[in-house]
Amino acid sequence: MDFWANLFLLNNYELIAVGSLLSWLLWLIYAGRRLAYYLQMAQQTSYRPERYWRWLKPKLAGEFFWADSVAVLLMLAAFFVATGHFFMPRQDWQIWLLIAVPPLAALLPLLLWRRPQVKKPLVWTARAKRLYATALLLWALLLAVQPVCCFRLEAECYWVPYSPVLAGFLPLAMQLAVALRQPFEEARNRRFVQEAAKIIADSPNLLRIGITGSYGKTSSKMLLGRVLAENKYTLVTPDSYNTPMGITLTIRQQLKPIHQVFVAEMGARQKGDIKELCDLVQPEIGIVTAIGPQHLETFGSLENVAATKFELIDSLPPYGLAVLNIDDPIIAERAKALQVSCRTYALEQPGADYTATDVSFSPQGMRFVLKTAEGGSQPIHTKLLGRHNIYNILAAAAVGEYLGLGLAEIARAVAQTPPVEHRLVLKPAGGFTIIDDAFNSNPQGSKAAVDVLAAMPGGRKMIITPGMVELGSEQERLNREFAAYCAQKLDYVLIVGQKQSGPLLAGLREAGLPPERWRVAADLAEASAFMRGWVQPGDYVLFENDLPDSYL
Repeated sequence: MDFWANLFLLNNYELIAVGSLLSWLLWLIYAGRRLAYYLQMAQQTSYRPERYWRWLKPKLAGEFFWADSVAVLLMLAAFFVATGHFFMPRQDWQIWLLIAVPPLAALLPLLLWRRPQVKKPLVWTARAKRLYATALLLWALLLAVQPVCCFRLEAECYWVPYSPVLAGFLPLAMQLAVALRQPFEEARNRRFVQEAAKIIADSPNLLRIGITGSYGKTSSKMLLGRVLAENKYTLVTPDSYNTPMGITLTIRQQLKPIHQVFVAEMGARQKGDIKELCDLVQPEIGIVTAIGPQHLETFGSLENVAATKFELIDSLPPYGLAVLNIDDPIIAERAKALQVSCRTYALEQPGADYTATDVSFSPQGMRFVLKTAEGGSQPIHTKLLGRHNIYNILAAAAVGEYLGLGLAEIARAVAQTPPVEHRLVLKPAGGFTIIDDAFNSNPQGSKAAVDVLAAMPGGRKMIITPGMVELGSEQERLNREFAAYCAQKLDYVLIVGQKQSGPLLAGLREAGLPPERWRVAADLAEASAFMRGWVQPGDYVLFENDLPDSYL
């Protein structure tokens, strides 16, 4: 009771300041909730300021929550009802109106705001925590102007609806935090990369292999790692760890003196990216899987893509080995000017060192006969699906034989290799079958996935896809062609998201697919609900390219 007695002994300014402070705390909690969502989207855009802004800019108007505006109106209305002018109210009810309304106005958006559904969860890494703390601190410092005014200046500024107005700028607080932290994160990363490079330099007996290409890198890496593990202690970069920090993390945390081979997947979005990775890894064997329009919006041209991927081959020592897919015409042309030894693989080009015949698909996997230029022949059975996985197996066989493995050993390793998650994985689903190819999508891989779906015995075939992205000026054409390809081979096409649907719909119409055989769903949840009502026992559904929310 003493507390409440003392509280009521406060003067009018102090009472109103207490209400203002309470509202300030509620606004801070609200900001913390919303900033976690913007952190999630910053993480999906690789913490790059320009990519986060590319996601935010078209959505910015919609990110101004309507309840914030209602809070502004409530505070203004309460002020004018209580005072009618900029002087302290005299009656008790006026004072209590000014005390109570700010916290109530703050509760409104706090209770009503709901975090948008995002498919990819937020991972609270150390970097994410640092970025979140920076964004929340920036916003809290701006928010602190109001209680400071109340307690230090005894000014009327506590009645300016400052907090709800400031809440409208929460999306930009994360943009500012990403930009401010970028140079610090880059400096920190450089230090870790230097440490990883020293670990590699101190491992002279470690065979280092780099794999790059516009697509096929991750599956090829996993296959190669499984094949080489037949007779060597082999470490491969996990999942899609194909950036300087991903490879650095693998080296610093997992590379041990016992390892004989290190296989690094190498990704790139612009010229020089592969060279940077090669400076770290110092590869002796390089595999280039394909050259295509992936990430064309950042590369600018297909020639830049090719030059960047071949930074891997250019970085090989004189005694190194290049392993190349010569069904790709750009790779085949560049292979003519190599300064290092080369082994080639292909399905169509004659004269390749490794090729395949008698290819067949089934719900149990894929079969073919692996053949070598020296006359070797080996039946292959694998749980993996898709023409692109045949290329990956051929590349692994080329490196495996070079390092002393026999074809039978290679076949045994391939048969035991599980599918990479979300890359053409067959999943029984209560009478029908799902083919999960949701991880990524590119022009070659998407058509290969459609071919696998179309080759499945019996049942109807549906594809669920948002199309392909990061294809630059070619994106519209390639999506239109992909949709037409689906229309020729499948029974139903379910498009996810209005934003990407235009070229896909154009392709379906050009191919003459009737409207009753396609549909546009707002999001993956709506698409999945429709699919469950469409499927019958024995049907097949391909999930092709589950785009992050930053693209939808």
